Amino acid sequence: MVSKLKRGMTRDQVRFVLGTPLVADMFHADRWDYVFYREIPKKPREERRVSVFFENDRLVRVEGDVVPEGQAAKPAAAPKPAAAPQPAAQSEPAAPSEPGARAAEEGR
Repeated sequence: MVSKLKRGMTRDQVRFVLGTPLVADMFHADRWDYVFYREIPKKPREERRVSVFFENDRLVRVEGDVVPEGQAAKPAAAPKPAAAPQPAAQSEPAAPSEPGARAAEEGR
């Protein structure tokens, strides 16, 4: 049904297509929110949300996680392959903490 929404539709036309909104906030009179559920046996329940926005009582945009039919969802960017691990840089052995041990290492 979301695919039937067109920019410029009146509030009555949107209500005819989607039904009465779940939330019509008096503080945000130009926004209607809808929540849709779909239950398929032996599968988790799906929940979708859609918000429609009006200016001058005309539909200006639709937001949410419902993709109108005929529009493919943008595929997620493929993760970049991990770089090969680099060998650790060879460093000099750490200096001993005791002065006597240091002298023994140096051959004193």
